Amino acid sequence: MKISKQQWSGIEETLKSGLLVKFTYQGQKVGVRRMAISETKLAYVVLAGDVPLMGCFKEGESRYHPLSNVFLRKRTINPHASTVRRLSAQRGGKTFLKRKDYRYLTEERIEVTDSFFPTARTVVSHFRKIEGLEVIPESVPGTRNGGAG
Repeated sequence: MKISKQQWSGIEETLKSGLLVKFTYQGQKVGVRRMAISETKLAYVVLAGDVPLMGCFKEGESRYHPLSNVFLRKRTINPHASTVRRLSAQRGGKTFLKRKDYRYLTEERIEVTDSFFPTARTVVSHFRKIEGLEVIPESVPGTRNGGAG
């Protein structure tokens, strides 16, 4: 059963309150919860069973989970961004970065897999794109009894 817009807003509010929201995907249970990832930082973590999905493990490694490809978001970053910002602030830095020999500093991109979501909105917008995802109604207050309304 497809998740309605009203259910997605309920899921977002439940996530913001810190409760665990459970989903099923191809017969496997997946949950999302807000957790402390450092001493002062909270983020939303995707759990497969009771184990958090981590984006740092690649195929073939023993701790790799195949659901990581589906539930964790990928983004491209420039690994030299801090160097570029520092150089462009200096006199003649922008001209320096445009030279053929140093152009790689601004053009190089790598794809990284984020293990954490910064906000509940990013969780909802990413999970909306996943085909075949179903919410377990008992995990979201207000969506019991089928959750249509």
